[in-house]
Amino acid sequence: MKCHRIVNLSLVLLVGTQCAPKTAWAQERASLASDQAVEVLSIDSKLIKGKPFSADTTTDTVQTLPDGNRIVRHIVSKFYRDDLGRTRREQTFGNVDPTHPGSNEVKIFIDDPVGNAAYVLDPGEKTALQLRRSRKFLDEGEAESVPKVRKLPPLDEARAIAQEDLGSKTIAGIVCKGTRQTITIPAGQIGNAGPIAIVTETWYAPSIDTIVLSSTTDPRFGVTTYQLHNIQAGEQAISFFEVPANYQIEHPRQ
Repeated sequence: MKCHRIVNLSLVLLVGTQCAPKTAWAQERASLASDQAVEVLSIDSKLIKGKPFSADTTTDTVQTLPDGNRIVRHIVSKFYRDDLGRTRREQTFGNVDPTHPGSNEVKIFIDDPVGNAAYVLDPGEKTALQLRRSRKFLDEGEAESVPKVRKLPPLDEARAIAQEDLGSKTIAGIVCKGTRQTITIPAGQIGNAGPIAIVTETWYAPSIDTIVLSSTTDPRFGVTTYQLHNIQAGEQAISFFEVPANYQIEHPRQ
């Protein structure tokens, strides 16, 4: 059986343990898939009703190396949410499995709280991987493409984390409220000679209850920018949140 690939920014969760041969990559893939309540991460971390919309999204990561070379990654997707809180993400990404090289792919992620189901659709194979929805799925699926600050050693939050209100501005035709968070890693905490400042700016739109723009600058990993484009408020077709009749439904191996 083929492997099903689920992409969350640079993190790759590969569902299905039947892939052979058991290379180091395949072993890591099998380990990641051991929890059958697989999380398909969506743009929102909570069930949001009554604020339907669609949008295009981009995630750009730029890492500058000490020699001046740059590593640039670009991810695009389309996102849909209906009035009942169902979501659909059509994500285009480059090949992520070195043992199975290939061109860019599209995967479709559907979260259906109404039917209590979640799916990963593969348009190329005409398959739908059905996954169990879980509390963790809802609570930890925060902004699939939104840049996150990597986990740090315990900090004295009173001194190391600063919050700033940036007021309001219009982005992509939507009024957003902005905040800036600066996390400072003290000198010596992770072997660093001096303090390291990690700055995240987030612009949130109350009218659609989602993040429209977020940018994280981390000297260790570069700059990651996430943004919504072509935002269209309004109800979405129910067919966006259903598995097409000509798709074969599959399940993760127990």
